[in-house]
Amino acid sequence: MSDSSATVRTGGSASGQREATASADEGTATELGPRERILQAALELFVEQGYFNTNVPDISKRSRCSVGSIYHHFLNKEEIAAQLYRDGILRFREALSESIDPEEDPEKTIRSIVIAFMRFAEEHHLLSRYLWLARHNEFLSDRVRRPTTVGFDELGRRLTKVIKKAVRGGDIPPVKAEVFWSIVFGIPLSYVRDWLDGYTTGSPSGVSASIASACWAGLQGLRN
Repeated sequence: MSDSSATVRTGGSASGQREATASADEGTATELGPRERILQAALELFVEQGYFNTNVPDISKRSRCSVGSIYHHFLNKEEIAAQLYRDGILRFREALSESIDPEEDPEKTIRSIVIAFMRFAEEHHLLSRYLWLARHNEFLSDRVRRPTTVGFDELGRRLTKVIKKAVRGGDIPPVKAEVFWSIVFGIPLSYVRDWLDGYTTGSPSGVSASIASACWAGLQGLRN
């Protein structure tokens, strides 16, 4: 299997990468315990050089944890990668869930969700690169769950209420959950991926209002 297909493309400048690494998303080695340092080091290495080009000694050196300590916390490298992915999904979905106010009107709610999506990508740059650019199904043996899949967690429950309220109030036409999610998450995800890959220059926060408007317009377009 070629490693290039599982490498997260870095894009952007070296200073941008350092900036992302030093953000609140990661913390510093002195602030983190061994398990967290291992996960942080693995995240950095998987993004910088790819999963298949990273070995346990690399993670040991970057995390300043012994190889024995790594195997004490994790069965193998794949388990580290899987834990990073699960943690990333949880943080992403929690951020979106927290942006939802069930009492707000549907349009404002949709806009808040999209803006939260874009903000997360910018504030958690390194983690977002791992979530959105790595091809996890090439190195994770378990079925890979997409971060934006329709789910039964708090985000899924809140969004279900939003959809039902919007449909009952005539704010959007009847729509299947899969279609709703494809519009509300597909449009911002396309921009975020291009930005993470270095193809767009405008920051997600700088275009989030426009992207949110496009998502709302997309839902309205289902009336035709």
